[in-house]
Amino acid sequence: MMKRLTPMWLWQQLTRSRTLARRRRPFQRVRNQRSGVALLVAITTMLVLTVLVSELSYVARVRFLIAYHQRDEAQAYWLARSGVNIYILLLSADKEIGTQIESFAGDLGFDSLWQMVPVINTGLMRMLFTGGGDVDDYSEEELTTFAQTGQVSDEVAEASRDEGSSLFSDKNFLDFEGDFAAEVTDNEGKIDINQFDGFTGNIQDSATAQLLFSRMNSEEDEAWFLDRNIDRYEIIGNLADWIDADNIRSSGLGGFEDNLYNVQDPSYVAKNATLDTFEEIRLIEGWQDEVFNRYADDMTIWSNGKFNPGSFSKEMHIAVITAYATAQWTQEQVDALCFQDGMEDWGLSWYQGGSWKSAKEYAQDVQANCNGIELDTTQMPKFTDKSRVFTVTSTGLVGTSQTTITAVLDYTRVNTGDVVYWRVE
Repeated sequence: MMKRLTPMWLWQQLTRSRTLARRRRPFQRVRNQRSGVALLVAITTMLVLTVLVSELSYVARVRFLIAYHQRDEAQAYWLARSGVNIYILLLSADKEIGTQIESFAGDLGFDSLWQMVPVINTGLMRMLFTGGGDVDDYSEEELTTFAQTGQVSDEVAEASRDEGSSLFSDKNFLDFEGDFAAEVTDNEGKIDINQFDGFTGNIQDSATAQLLFSRMNSEEDEAWFLDRNIDRYEIIGNLADWIDADNIRSSGLGGFEDNLYNVQDPSYVAKNATLDTFEEIRLIEGWQDEVFNRYADDMTIWSNGKFNPGSFSKEMHIAVITAYATAQWTQEQVDALCFQDGMEDWGLSWYQGGSWKSAKEYAQDVQANCNGIELDTTQMPKFTDKSRVFTVTSTGLVGTSQTTITAVLDYTRVNTGDVVYWRVE
């Protein structure tokens, strides 16, 4: 009959004597019954130590990776700060040089230093420096990787660090790990929707609304809104209602502003104050996703309430001309008359890099270059040839870590500038 396996039997088998001698002394029997305990203790100890060492190794690796990524994040942040600081230096120098020129020679409209360097991308610099100034020296795979990640290969990065020292330092300008990409935009080349502050009445009577509607009034735009059953003046009115002080809708549809947001989950109410962040526009009814993405580049919430046509995009030029022309012109007609011809010998048309101190000067240039199109200068907003408010966006990249800083700089009061907005992502 097979013996039943029980814990007691297993213990006896593990602890019974393994000696071959048949004769045992009385005291030896007790000792031999305990001789297997050492093996059990040794096995248990090894298991405990294995688990302990594995746990310590895992914890150490996790902490190492955390420290590694924190180091990369810190480096990415300071690389992004470097991009912002370079533009602060350029903008401050721009304003200071302009002030000095005015003190000696009068107002010559100097405001172009920052426009000479609209984008700084150290990854692209590395490719140009190591490729002899020609990106065609790189494979399609390398160019695709750079376009997707913003970073070059380790070989290109290492080669760019060894290009030699500069005049003032033993280190190359690009002798650092990671890369950053920064750009500056002029907020006075865009439509400031915070100008709706204090507006009352019908939205179609607002100069800001008229200009924004004109920006949305091409044949392509009209078809785009028609496909989505969106009334342009209605969503423009929603912008104004979010900012103005009252609670009555200004789009002509009647009702209360808050009714648009009480049905949301969770519900909220119209702010009735100027916007503090640009992304806040997405809270406004009709400005989520597609509409915002389509027109965000031509809008701002930071400016001095003036326009600098020298910073206009082509679309903004067309919007201004069609909005304030004394006769009715379509955007397609204005595009054909103003922007298809008139290229100068040095490669720029009349509207690129121009400088206009007033709406009257701009209207004269339009009439001279757009087949006689006349603008109603009495209705036009204030123009300037000197921008004061800029947005700098800089992204630092180290390994898989990425940090983006968005800074809004106001040079209205002092040439060193005031930081009116700062965001780290």
